[in-house]
Amino acid sequence: MREKTPDEAAKAGRETAATLNARGMDLTAAERYEEAIAAFDRALALEPGNPGIRFNRGEACRRAGRTAEAAADLEAVLESEGESPDLLLAMGLVAYEADDFEAASARYERALVLKSDYPEAWNDLGVVKFRSGDYAAAREAFRRAVSLKDDYPDAWLNLADALEELGRFREAREAAAKAKSLGGRGEGGD
Repeated sequence: MREKTPDEAAKAGRETAATLNARGMDLTAAERYEEAIAAFDRALALEPGNPGIRFNRGEACRRAGRTAEAAADLEAVLESEGESPDLLLAMGLVAYEADDFEAASARYERALVLKSDYPEAWNDLGVVKFRSGDYAAAREAFRRAVSLKDDYPDAWLNLADALEELGRFREAREAAAKAKSLGGRGEGGD
């Protein structure tokens, strides 16, 4: 007998924290954030201390623009579970979206202490450095990201932007071409 999907289980009146969490994740992926948050809220009512559900709710809140709630969810996970690179990356993103570049940098840097080979953290740190006007530091962070994950179009695009700001136009064109070959916008894109 096959296992029921989260929707089928909910319709059958057997909502569990796990099925609600899975439904919330599916709704988040479908960009139906308010419905996702409601599913995570129901899951948390069943399992209030579940850090995975709280983390997922935080991500849905962040994407819905509910930054304060996202930060509170992630802080609750930090308090119960302690630091992890993924949690720190998520917390950095929430801080970045609140234009708190200092807090975002601190979270990304701490994630990199825990996991130095984390290309997404290097890329996000580079974005903060770029937005802060430190193009040399941004370039180095983006270079680290692409050295760890060569097929990372966003990091290649970001590297191209940093190189352009530094007047290194040939290298910028090369990085943009690499991004374009990976499906990024490349030269003359959006």
